[in-house]
Amino acid sequence: MPELGRYEKLPRPESIETFLNYLSGNKLIETIEREGDQILVINRKRKSVIKLFMTNVYIIGIADVYEILSLNSDINAIVTMSAWNGYTQEAKLTCKQIKVGLFLFKEFLGAVYYDGTEFLDYITPEERERIRSKK
Repeated sequence: MPELGRYEKLPRPESIETFLNYLSGNKLIETIEREGDQILVINRKRKSVIKLFMTNVYIIGIADVYEILSLNSDINAIVTMSAWNGYTQEAKLTCKQIKVGLFLFKEFLGAVYYDGTEFLDYITPEERERIRSKK
């Protein structure tokens, strides 16, 4: 049965389930609450609460960031859920400036250990190595 664009922005149920399984297995995470289809409230031990918006936008740009925030002004993180999704550097920079983390699925799984600037600036070990090898 065709999905008729349902998952153009809404993450697929199996992506959300996988994401929740990863988070639930993390000893830092105390609780995860679902607020609707796309919002999670993640309570962490000795860290700030993350209010996360999950999306399936293929490439998140600045317009997508502003659209998401206009409907969810109290979030502090956005994750694009599918492995082939991404975001523009302009969207990442804009999010940093307004103190909202913008992450790929895998990036968020590492960023969850941090707060503040370390959370906003998080990049995977593979990306750090790639940057290091370019110098």
